[in-house]
Amino acid sequence: MHGVQPDAAVVARLGQVLGHETCVRLIDELTSGEASVSDLCARLELDQPRVSAHLALLRDAGLVSVESHGRQRRYSLSGHAPALALATLRTLAAGVAPGAATTGRGVQEDAPLRRARTCYDHLAGVAGVRLLDAFRDRGWLAERGEREFDLTGVGEAALAREGVDVAAARRARRAFAIRCADWTERGFHLGGALGSATLAALLRSGRARLEPGSRAVALGELPWLA
Repeated sequence: MHGVQPDAAVVARLGQVLGHETCVRLIDELTSGEASVSDLCARLELDQPRVSAHLALLRDAGLVSVESHGRQRRYSLSGHAPALALATLRTLAAGVAPGAATTGRGVQEDAPLRRARTCYDHLAGVAGVRLLDAFRDRGWLAERGEREFDLTGVGEAALAREGVDVAAARRARRAFAIRCADWTERGFHLGGALGSATLAALLRSGRARLEPGSRAVALGELPWLA
């Protein structure tokens, strides 16, 4: 019998927390910024005991943190990982839902979901395709086979300057840099650990913001598309 992966139990516990609809709604609300229990009760139209109980679940899972400001306690997400986890689940849900769309037909050209969105934990849509094209045009990525890329020395230095954690991406137990077919565009965007690290850097810098309750991403000026 094969041994259980050491992180399997942790992932399963996180799955149990995200299986609560109230926890999902709380993460969506906190994507917009920190809030008190009373703020969250008013926005979600839920009673205080329910909100407090589910915030405790999120805190125990390491998804939410809390700070005291005088007599008030304000809650916030622990980084961008919780919101990205929900974006990944929404991508999966869209794929398994009855009648889920498999092509970009019916998505308006200027729709937020087409302009920029998450595909699991990396950037997709028009912005994602343009980003991959820019990386290739600048000589930052070298093709390896039909699907994978190697990051060149020039590319690694350039991305590191913009806060992309390339070292962590290399350590990840997944493909490093791959073409990912874009379902609204006739092209590919950057997937894999490097795609994830790039979006994470954009979120940390404030150049990208996850839209609550959606896979859409609000983008500011991207340094690599100038």
